Amino acid sequence: MVPLAPDTDWLARAAAQTPDAVAVVTDDGDAATYGRLDGMAGRAADLLSQTGVSAGDVNPVAVGDVDLDLVARLWAHWRLGVAPILVDARSPIQLRWGSQAKDLAGSAPTGLSSLHTVVLTSGSSGEPRPVRLTHHNVAAAIAASALRLGNTGRDRWLLVLPLFHIGGLSILWRSAAAGGTVVVHRRFQADRVATAFRDGMVTMASLVPTMLYRLLEIDPGPYEGLRAVLLGGAAANRELVERGLAAGLPILQTYGMTETCSQVATVVPGEQIESLGTAGRPLPGVTITTGEAGVGEIVVSGSMVSPGYLGESDRDSGHATGDIGYVDENGRLVVLGRADEMVITGGENVYPSRVASALAEHDALNQVEVVGVPDPEWGQSLVAVAVGDPAAQSALEAWAQQQLLRHEVPKRWIFVEALPVQAGGKIDRVALDEIARGDRT
Repeated sequence: MVPLAPDTDWLARAAAQTPDAVAVVTDDGDAATYGRLDGMAGRAADLLSQTGVSAGDVNPVAVGDVDLDLVARLWAHWRLGVAPILVDARSPIQLRWGSQAKDLAGSAPTGLSSLHTVVLTSGSSGEPRPVRLTHHNVAAAIAASALRLGNTGRDRWLLVLPLFHIGGLSILWRSAAAGGTVVVHRRFQADRVATAFRDGMVTMASLVPTMLYRLLEIDPGPYEGLRAVLLGGAAANRELVERGLAAGLPILQTYGMTETCSQVATVVPGEQIESLGTAGRPLPGVTITTGEAGVGEIVVSGSMVSPGYLGESDRDSGHATGDIGYVDENGRLVVLGRADEMVITGGENVYPSRVASALAEHDALNQVEVVGVPDPEWGQSLVAVAVGDPAAQSALEAWAQQQLLRHEVPKRWIFVEALPVQAGGKIDRVALDEIARGDRT
């Protein structure tokens, strides 16, 4: 079968160049070379075409456990020019989005022949949104990532993030474009990831901070042999990154989102120490601005930026992320937090993520997040939701008063056994707010 868009059919190219190279290995022991996976994708494309879908259509794909058949079905969509909208098979909200996809696609303002994939945002702060990603977006994102990371056909990239999130999906594209191997773990288990790191099963990985924290709790290292561990998807406090680096993990903090086809800023390999507290420099071809005042909303421009959401008009400028930050004197991006999460307490502006990062340096806390809740006296007040020793609260409060500005000190502490997380390991902000407000235990 002739690919509709050969410039983005990296599977077909790798199958032609290195048919015996291993493309995907799953944790049930199944593996496929590029030649085998290419054949599977061709057969899946024949079956898909018999269902009546054709180039330019949007087709929902429910994603459960990752196996070779699922990977082949996704490549079949891209080969036919059918844009999959990936939804979590366990999420009623996402399944509903999948069922609405064709109606939304019919009202799209631009021709869909260039549409590659539709990915839902995580919805960590509310309802997910369907992001349109074009062939051009995906190709530009892969090229920029490769220039920063230098991944090759010799790399084995751990896939433990869900495929219905851009962080997991982009691993399939990046690895195939380089002719490398994707090593699939169907779900995150810290001990198994530690073994994969120690035994040389992988050379690269993409993790969110919660995963890194659990990995280091299970096995603090030292680790050897990895080339890069991308750390993104949520704010990571400095202490956690320092622990990872001390354990021998080549952590590269990164910043990106669904609307930018994953990463747009990443620490340059070899610059981890001087880049602590930042998301690194913008990738080649990416422009990041934060307003004339220097500190403001982060706006991303570049060929990897999505034209918009399914069923909505094309954007006419860069993507305004909703995050607040600045670019420091060394050209590195510093993310302060979400604009809509900024708390105004007693007339003072506070970014909860920065407070949480400072609090996390105390030994009595394993993990901590900070939330603003309505307060009749202060307008809003800060609540720290923490995993740690409740008996240390008095010491924590005294320490916080020394480390933070007066209006940054949490007025209430809630200790929990574990912070609420979504399927991909990101903090569930809706659930966190419910805990802070006392609506959930």
